[in-house]
Amino acid sequence: MATLNFKINNGSGIPGDKVFIGFWGSNLAATVNGDPMKSIEDSTWYKLSEIESLVMQATTSGRIYVAYNDTFFPVNGGEPSIVAPNSPAYDKRFDKFELTFDGSAYGVADLTAIDFWSIPMSLETEKAGQKVGSLDGVKAGSTANEIYAKLSKLSNPVQSIAAGQAIIEAFAAAGNPLAQGIQDQLTNPASGLVTDSHSNFVRIIGPNTYPPFGDPTNNLPPGLPFTPYNTSLEYLQHLINTFGPGKATPAGFSQLGGGKIAHLAGEYVGSTAGSGAPYERQSYDLWASIDDNFNLSIDGTGSVVGAIKMTITKWNLLNPSATYGGNPEFSLNSGAPQTPQNNLYAGILGDFFAGLNIGAIGSSVTADGTVVGEMTSSEWFSKLPKSGDLFDKLWDSNVTNYWNQWSQALNPLSDAYNFAYAERFSAPQLSINPSTVDTLTLILLNADVTSPST
Repeated sequence: MATLNFKINNGSGIPGDKVFIGFWGSNLAATVNGDPMKSIEDSTWYKLSEIESLVMQATTSGRIYVAYNDTFFPVNGGEPSIVAPNSPAYDKRFDKFELTFDGSAYGVADLTAIDFWSIPMSLETEKAGQKVGSLDGVKAGSTANEIYAKLSKLSNPVQSIAAGQAIIEAFAAAGNPLAQGIQDQLTNPASGLVTDSHSNFVRIIGPNTYPPFGDPTNNLPPGLPFTPYNTSLEYLQHLINTFGPGKATPAGFSQLGGGKIAHLAGEYVGSTAGSGAPYERQSYDLWASIDDNFNLSIDGTGSVVGAIKMTITKWNLLNPSATYGGNPEFSLNSGAPQTPQNNLYAGILGDFFAGLNIGAIGSSVTADGTVVGEMTSSEWFSKLPKSGDLFDKLWDSNVTNYWNQWSQALNPLSDAYNFAYAERFSAPQLSINPSTVDTLTLILLNADVTSPST
């Protein structure tokens, strides 16, 4: 059976008896000091100072957590919230990386800063004592303090007040006015920076993590706390104003307009996560269109599944889990609402939201001889990263928020995943193929992120 030695290099400045290691996930086959490893779901953490050996076996798939000074435990069987101030995990500093070690050539590990950013860390692999590969949580030439400073500024001052006011107005128009206390939070949200009772840094919450905006028609109130980040409301309004229903094709474009905003086309490689036509390898060709009320429709075909029509309503489109997480509730071919699975439909949605996050949708900038907004989605991901035409490079200098600002800030500074589909425009995965790798090392960097020297 394939095994993977796991080591931890503690350069955090935190004593080993105050550094805790835990596992959370679907498959755990590992030993600590020769004994079967238990998970956080079993309310088990391990002090770094007491770990002499940690060996993973196939299949181990999940998240390795690192906590400083204190730990958290499951709440109702699940991971506790990091955004709710009354959560037992809210003021505890921890972070994680993800891995799938299945003994095959497809095993990978990755750093992730999608949900939040807290503990600077890197990963390194080796074989027989020789370095094979690495992921740098803080890239050469940058500092953890630079990451801290740039991410902190994204929600201070807050950027979501216009969206909060739009939510208030939508509930009032539906005859379901929100309580004044909720309205106050929608127009005055806290920043994403979290500190403890002694003003020590805990984390910066990512824009993907905040709760949904509710459903005015069905009187489902918005979740709290409300996001302080840019919500894509302004970007989507621009797309409606420029390419929406009844709009002629603008100068410089030949395909967009009349509601059409993006051409989603490419080759889906298939998935082993299920069976049937949506999981088979196939080509796809669809158009994304938006109406004047922010409702999105994606229409076209898959070469195996046939006709496809996916629809996403306004508030499902604007929810943080959609615009930042690429995980909207949608209807397929007029069916019941559903969330993406690991199949063709998720891949198509991933194309759209990745395009939205890098600012490619509707861009009039020319790259590789083609107007970016006119490219197919597969062309965005094959051409734009090579030329460096991402985020602000795709818009005039007076535009500041037609892209994922969290991704833009992290992309040049860290190898961590900064968006759910970041692999479409960067390469944030590290192979742990047992034929080429026998050791994975987690490197904990200096825990002080607020000092300019770090």
